[in-house]
Amino acid sequence: MHGGFPLSAEGDAVPACALDLACEVSGRGPPVLLLHGLLASSANWCGIAEALAVSCRVYNVDLRNHGASPWATAMSYASMADDVLRLIEREGLDAPTLVGHSMGGKVAMALALTAPYAVKRLITIDVAPVTYVDRFSHQVQSMIETLARDPLATQQDASAAHPADAALAHWMLPRLSARHTYVDWRCNLGVIARSMQGLCAFPRTLRHLSSTVSLTAIAGERSDCVLPAGPALYQPMFPRATARVVEGAGHWVHADRPEVLLAELRRALGIRSRQPVARAA
Repeated sequence: MHGGFPLSAEGDAVPACALDLACEVSGRGPPVLLLHGLLASSANWCGIAEALAVSCRVYNVDLRNHGASPWATAMSYASMADDVLRLIEREGLDAPTLVGHSMGGKVAMALALTAPYAVKRLITIDVAPVTYVDRFSHQVQSMIETLARDPLATQQDASAAHPADAALAHWMLPRLSARHTYVDWRCNLGVIARSMQGLCAFPRTLRHLSSTVSLTAIAGERSDCVLPAGPALYQPMFPRATARVVEGAGHWVHADRPEVLLAELRRALGIRSRQPVARAA
């Protein structure tokens, strides 16, 4: 195992093994790892990755049980952080910046708490190291039921499975993957469903730790995940936390205001560039 300590969904120590994560690499310069949120994938970051690659060496990562990365029965934040540390070591990176949205942000914070030497700075997007209300279980269950009823379901059928969540459906559909003649989501829905309690929380075993890694918390103005508390949500774990707000954005900041988010990322990374960002898939 590489750094940290694995936790169960309830935060208790359990055995785990780090996975070799899939990622797309582009650009040259200081290393930056992009970590997506729950039920998403690296595809959600393509526009941002392309723009940052002008000035940085960008690693657009699929976390375990998502995208092209391996599946596993463990889905704790410590085990996912261990995966990212393994990627950093595999690529020979010297303390990269971690940029994480939602679940990816919690993975980044878990790594900074357990292996601070491996991280230069953190940029989290609309997430804090706290417990949130479960807003995903019904979508996951809907996906599972749709596939159980009709393994040949089309993308349109999948979208209709949760019409009340049109924005989420738009983000999920590009994640569909043809497996032989079947269509399936490119994430391990069963394990994600069983792990949802832990994914909505933050490991209690990490809450007594503190990291001097600087943290920039970018929040969506229309989201309640970080605001109104702001930097106070990150302390005392991250005493160097500061907050930035993207006006007009909800939780999916990189979908709602990609240009503004890119400007905030460049500011946090110390990059000066006018390279535009393409809207994410």
